[in-house]
Amino acid sequence: MKFAKIGIILLLMAILVVSGCSDSKENPEEVSEIAVDLGVDVISTSFDDLGVVYCDPDISDDEIAALVNEEYKGNFVQWTGTIYAVTNNGKSYTAQVRHCPDSLSDAAVTFKADQNDAASNLIKGQEITYVGRITRYRDGGGGFWVEEASIVSE
Repeated sequence: MKFAKIGIILLLMAILVVSGCSDSKENPEEVSEIAVDLGVDVISTSFDDLGVVYCDPDISDDEIAALVNEEYKGNFVQWTGTIYAVTNNGKSYTAQVRHCPDSLSDAAVTFKADQNDAASNLIKGQEITYVGRITRYRDGGGGFWVEEASIVSE
């Protein structure tokens, strides 16, 4: 009976893999263990997925906002960038993270409260990989707002 249950579980897993159940644009191996543990579907594992458009000074804020609203808003991403600044509002930490070469900050990343200990150790210039939900894009240089974030690496 035990082997039958294991066989059924393995069969279901194989069906999910073959059917392409995940919406991730990258290989599942590239999604962090943290994202898997959180049970979130990461739609992008590299800012480069969006950076070609976002970092191009010839692309308008309206075009970027439309792309973000259509494909990214409400979804989880796993991106790596460089810390520009870190603030604490008393409940959680927010890091301003740079992804484009010529910017100071492209994303305001607000970490979940259970990340406070790790986030309190973040410093300017440090590279960070995080998983979080894009909640909005503020045109005019405001960048992305990423919430419910967890630190993958410091």
